[in-house]
Amino acid sequence: MNISVIIRRSLFVIAIFLLISAQLSAQSPRKREKFGSSLKRFKWDESRKTAVETQKKKAEKSNSKQDEEAIKLETLFVALDVTVSDSSRFVAGLSKDDFIVTEEGQPEQIASFTTGDDARLPRSIILVIDYSGSQLPYLQSSVSAAKTLIQKLAPTDEMAIVTDDVELLIDFTRDKARLSAALSSLLKQATANKGEDLFGRFRPERRGQTLQFSALFAALRELVRDDARSIIIFQTDGDEAFTLRDQPESDDYLSNLPRREYGLADIYAAAARSRATIYSLITSERLLGIEPEKLYEQGRRLLARVERARYATDEEYERHARIFPLTDAKVKLLTDRFLRAQTATARVAEMTGGWSAFFEKPEQAVALYERILDDIFNRYAIGYYPTNTVRDGRFRRVKIEARNHPEYIVRGRAGYFAPDSK
Repeated sequence: MNISVIIRRSLFVIAIFLLISAQLSAQSPRKREKFGSSLKRFKWDESRKTAVETQKKKAEKSNSKQDEEAIKLETLFVALDVTVSDSSRFVAGLSKDDFIVTEEGQPEQIASFTTGDDARLPRSIILVIDYSGSQLPYLQSSVSAAKTLIQKLAPTDEMAIVTDDVELLIDFTRDKARLSAALSSLLKQATANKGEDLFGRFRPERRGQTLQFSALFAALRELVRDDARSIIIFQTDGDEAFTLRDQPESDDYLSNLPRREYGLADIYAAAARSRATIYSLITSERLLGIEPEKLYEQGRRLLARVERARYATDEEYERHARIFPLTDAKVKLLTDRFLRAQTATARVAEMTGGWSAFFEKPEQAVALYERILDDIFNRYAIGYYPTNTVRDGRFRRVKIEARNHPEYIVRGRAGYFAPDSK
């Protein structure tokens, strides 16, 4: 038998084994610490301007000889998801032979290949949803659209929901009724009127704590697995971004947020190293890309809406606005910060091979969630064993092209980080 045929058959068997292992792992119950616990192990290093993990779980501390040997024997396998499109639509029906993969310019042989709608390789979807006060106008339509997405998932897909108070609302499950019920509960507690506080402000049963980037960070560290196709839907206006440790300190209404022991750069690094694809839905008036002469005018509208959301009636809001007007200086300060927040929210998606979209009006929810679902189902999962087996922890650039079709746009991650031998 030809040696090349033997190699191809061996690689096919290995790929099927990996697919079956992923399915069994997804079906087995997972024990974990309380969600968000890993973030408490960070300590900010002021001299290095980065977060340092001061404590690790016992399982992570094991330095036995057996563990070291297992790491050395493990075969490096790279799996990347991509979409292919022309100027107007996704390109479906491609096969493994329609793709060319190179790593740092070196051709690689594709070992596994599946399409986005292939049930043999299930997806793990994480919805990180911001339900703080400023998000109330978007919440009802978002919950409705998310429920529709849930009903259209494949039977082998699983989903978890995380809120912006760093809470795991519901762990991974394939039970669509439970997922929908969890979203209904979230909407109810965010919109149930419990009366007014001493300042005449609407007082809900509960609202999120504006810690959406912290919630994303915890999801990347604790929920994303290497043996599944992980998708994160990140719905937020991103206003925690400019309060993180590596950002200038805030002295306004956001200064009461807890001071975290990690920065925005640490979250970028976690996103870059994960295998998750992030889709960011930016629930806010667009500031990113707006012409400078129109930026602060748009920022004033954004800030007026955010402040209006804190009050039950127009009369209460107008009374507040007379006492605490939106001065030009305040508008400039906060517009610049929200612009940084939108930039950060879009960036975490772009660096993982996903995309971001502005969710400016509640009625856009259905179309945006359908677009995400369409993107998921039209992805190709391409895996290969790199010729470079050095474990140096460095970033390796990967290029995936459609063979004989230079006009096709192939979108996915730009590469991966090799494991570190340490």
